[in-house]
Amino acid sequence: ENLAERMLEYGKFLHDNNQYHKIEAYYQEALSIYECLATTCLETHEAKIAMILNGLGALYYNTQRFDKAEEYYLRALEIYERLAKAYPEAYEAKIANTLNNLAVLYYKTQRFDKAEEYYLIASEIRERLAKAYPEAYEADTAKTLNNLANLYSDAQHFDKAEEYYMRALEIYERLAKTHPEAYEAKVAMTLNNLAILYSNTQHFDQAEAYY
Repeated sequence: ENLAERMLEYGKFLHDNNQYHKIEAYYQEALSIYECLATTCLETHEAKIAMILNGLGALYYNTQRFDKAEEYYLRALEIYERLAKAYPEAYEAKIANTLNNLAVLYYKTQRFDKAEEYYLIASEIRERLAKAYPEAYEADTAKTLNNLANLYSDAQHFDKAEEYYMRALEIYERLAKTHPEAYEAKVAMTLNNLAILYSNTQHFDQAEAYY
């Protein structure tokens, strides 16, 4: 187990430094060790396995191996969903994160119906968590709302895009009041997205105001 931890930590270091070509071997070796350990003590090691699967999914996404990314994200999601049945407070956020990762993948590979489905489920979970723990989950909620709005804008569902951009903007503006350095750029990004939307729908006065 100590060896797997060291491999995992080094893999994270490589990922943070964009050395993707080196990461896979360390993550896969750590995964093999934890899966072996899980045969005798599943509950202790399942969460770690899911975390590594998610990390491998991100690696494969970043290196454009989208089929493998989907496979590993789905394996992680299955574990998190099972764990959340017993410990929802510990794992619902992990489910939302993995759903968001899958939605980004489906959006990238032009499977828009599946992207919408997973974004919507992720946003529902994150919004529910944000009601109880706003400081921990509001930013993630806004991110998913903004992703949904981008999807609807690309699909020319402009009313829905506007709704989700506005919901994201409301969160970012509130967060920017107390943490301007962290969130003013997000406010500007969402205003810009709305301005583009209004320009595309020939609401030029609104577009000008948001620009």
